[in-house]
Amino acid sequence: MTNYEALGVIETQYFTVAMELLDQMCKTSDVELLASENYLGGRLVTLIVGGSFSDVDVAVQAAKQAAEHKANNPLKMALVISNPHSEIMKYIVSSQPNMTVEDTELESLKTENSKGKKKTAKKN
Repeated sequence: MTNYEALGVIETQYFTVAMELLDQMCKTSDVELLASENYLGGRLVTLIVGGSFSDVDVAVQAAKQAAEHKANNPLKMALVISNPHSEIMKYIVSSQPNMTVEDTELESLKTENSKGKKKTAKKN
């Protein structure tokens, strides 16, 4: 498990706004998306990023500034946790290994192929 100097947590309304804020966070500093959760059908989204303290702080500030320019400021909460305890990391980071885009595409192809084989077997 990777140790991060800091974690940044933002909660915002609407999935598309969350994607825009995450884009700003990643463009302004060197942070890594660790987790995201959607509630209420994507009307409330939590994003958690990790990195050095200065990078996470810059990322969270960038998200705040981007949200302030939106109607009715959709940002509900933003915070930086410095030097997170290992128990917090266990809670945030899933036990599944990080998958690359290629791994995800490969899994998708495997799933599609297995579905195709099942349909062919049923026809015979």
